[in-house]
Amino acid sequence: MYVSLIRTIVLYIVVISAVRIMGKRQIKEMQASEIVVTLMISNIATMPMQDVGISIFTAIVPIAALVIMEVSMSYLMLKSHKFREIISGLPVVVIEKGKINQAAMRSLRFSNEDLFGELRKKDIFDISSVEYAIIETDGTLSVLQKSGDLPATASQVGADSGKSGLNALIISDGSVDRHSAELLGWTTQKIAMALKSENVSIDDVFIMSGNSDGDFKIVKRVTA
Repeated sequence: MYVSLIRTIVLYIVVISAVRIMGKRQIKEMQASEIVVTLMISNIATMPMQDVGISIFTAIVPIAALVIMEVSMSYLMLKSHKFREIISGLPVVVIEKGKINQAAMRSLRFSNEDLFGELRKKDIFDISSVEYAIIETDGTLSVLQKSGDLPATASQVGADSGKSGLNALIISDGSVDRHSAELLGWTTQKIAMALKSENVSIDDVFIMSGNSDGDFKIVKRVTA
């Protein structure tokens, strides 16, 4: 009994340490690879707890290996946009200017009931009031409502500009996000002109966000 208790405590500490090292987020914010690793670690840890005949290192060694692989993969995803795209996929626009993208819905196997259920969770009951709805890489739905349908709208105070452009990441750590740029209508020439106007090269850009109206914001990379 005492042996099982000690093994359980040791494995609990090992699993908690592994999760801390990997920097896990909430379950609903995890990428597919992160969920897989978390499930594998939990399953591996239970084996020595249930059977005292199994060496505790039978769990510790593969858990350590999974942690190393996950941390390495996270580093590669941070450095390579292409690798991040392969592992995590891309955000998918399912509603654009109040119209449902049926092809995208089918490819995601996202039903109409799923879509309307997610919209209701955001207190949106009229699909025509949605400017953009995007399925993020972690499966959550992000919604941009039309400016005239937002609570305490600019139109109600007589300051509506008529603009409600989608805002997205165009450059991340010196690398252009082609998918987002294309979605916003930002060509390579337009990006270059924006960088030139701020007198900055793409290698010096940590974050450049912009919208479909042509507005943008640049955060320069800080060297250590």
